[in-house]
Amino acid sequence: MSEEKIVISATRKKQLSQLASLLGGLGFSMISYSNERLVVEKVLGEDLKGKPNLDYRILFYDNSINFIYGVPPNMSQRARMLGLMPLLLNVLNLSEEYYDMKPSAVFSPIKDLLNDLSKVVDKDAVELSAELEDLRAKFNSLNARYTDLVGSSEENARVLLECERRRDELRNLVEKLRAMTDDRLREELYLWLKMHSGNIDVREFGKVHNVSPGRVEEGLDMLIKEGFIKRRGE
Repeated sequence: MSEEKIVISATRKKQLSQLASLLGGLGFSMISYSNERLVVEKVLGEDLKGKPNLDYRILFYDNSINFIYGVPPNMSQRARMLGLMPLLLNVLNLSEEYYDMKPSAVFSPIKDLLNDLSKVVDKDAVELSAELEDLRAKFNSLNARYTDLVGSSEENARVLLECERRRDELRNLVEKLRAMTDDRLREELYLWLKMHSGNIDVREFGKVHNVSPGRVEEGLDMLIKEGFIKRRGE
């Protein structure tokens, strides 16, 4: 998984300890505050090597706010940025009391990004099943709530973060509907490992079975957790 960064110029005007307390109840995986630097982070499990998969990390410094986010191998950088932009705007809204900044500096590229991505929506989406259509309707409803609530009060900002969590769940469910089921993936992986003396080339398996490398690694994680296979060296 690659990482991208957005740096927003901002001058800290208040101690960050109160901001740390404010963010503490919003569901982040980790919050760290020391030496006038505040770091909040959200991770999505671990890869095959036990390394955390970064969803996003926000670093608050004296003169900037850095937004770092992971881009999965099966997703474009632009699509990933589109999904995270409402969250970034929400964080800027929550931080307004603690920083002198001009968030309007990022509005223009955000608008260009949204217009650009709206032109390249996957046309195959119209052929999805009725269940997928229902999920898309819920997804669009949450997007509409984001649009209506961006720039609102602190209480509305909390609602936005909850919507972001639910949106992640829906997106993951949509991806699972498009791909091989978990049961079949586990069966195919187990059979492959059995036929190849416990060895696997993730990209080769993905090419044969038309699944992404990230999905293959997810299947291997499931087999490890269920005790069917072990990592080498264990």
